Amino acid sequence: MAQARDAIITKAWYQGAIWLYLLWPLSLIYYAVISIRKFFYRLGLFKVHSVKVPVVVVGNITVGGTGKSPLVCHLVESLREKGFNPGIVSRGYGAKLGNYQVREVFAHSLVSEVGDEPLMLKKKLECRIFVSPSRVLAAKTLEKAGCDIIISDDGLQHYALHRDIEICVFDGQRKWGNGHLLPMGPLREPISRLQSIPYLVVNGASNAGSYGQSGLNQKEFSMLLQADSIISMNKQQTKPLTFFSGRSVHAVAAIGHPERFFTTLSAAGITLETHAFGDHHAYQKSDFEFSQNLPIIMTEKDAVKCELFNLNDAWFLPVSATLNGDLAGQIIKDVGLD
Repeated sequence: MAQARDAIITKAWYQGAIWLYLLWPLSLIYYAVISIRKFFYRLGLFKVHSVKVPVVVVGNITVGGTGKSPLVCHLVESLREKGFNPGIVSRGYGAKLGNYQVREVFAHSLVSEVGDEPLMLKKKLECRIFVSPSRVLAAKTLEKAGCDIIISDDGLQHYALHRDIEICVFDGQRKWGNGHLLPMGPLREPISRLQSIPYLVVNGASNAGSYGQSGLNQKEFSMLLQADSIISMNKQQTKPLTFFSGRSVHAVAAIGHPERFFTTLSAAGITLETHAFGDHHAYQKSDFEFSQNLPIIMTEKDAVKCELFNLNDAWFLPVSATLNGDLAGQIIKDVGLD
């Protein structure tokens, strides 16, 4: 029921449904709350904590998936190639953590311990990752562990942690939806927030200059997500995505924007029985009791939650980000590490 409700609201945000104006009073309250909170940080009533190494926040101002995690992977790999020792901090959404508890992510960690996205990142990257409801504590732990630059996966609105660089990732097709704040629209913060963010990364197609603000001086990068191969859940087989062309599969996704995943599969000539769940959905094996016995293809984030189910003929689709410029190199210059 909750998933169906969320899907209806999300669809309405991006189609400009008139009935959303009924939520306008709630959006005003939301705006008042975030404005007061931000004002308190500026006054120093809420403390901002710093660490001695540069902090780069990769986030967005909308609800839902925009491609933050692939960009984080790209940055970590690029920084390592340039000789740096980056680390990642994350909220660890869904993890069972106390408010002041910090936990390191290992490849054998459980989703219930660290969250799905941090575990997915750890399985892809050779770097230290810490999760905590307090990104400040996680960042200080990474600093003690010897990291020389910290990447915060999400956290544009987590003002308690001082940041040297902010990066806003957004969907080049959906952009800002109807342009309204939650719950009337998908925005976590007003579009004017972009004026203080030095880097914009556009995921996928976009119309130049239609970002909702004019006269911005940010450095803009285009990002494409590439998905060439699929991997079996037991990691024993790797096939080109075209291996399933002309066949029918169950396409499973519990991410912020599942339609992007479904479109990728359809573009490869695959016929889909789609199964969209809420972002960060805690899967049960019963979720895969489908009426038709077809291969299953899911996202990489879903796979870390389903490895122990021993699903038959199940695969996941890893993606990698490519950018039209050297974002890591620009960051190194801006934070004075060159």
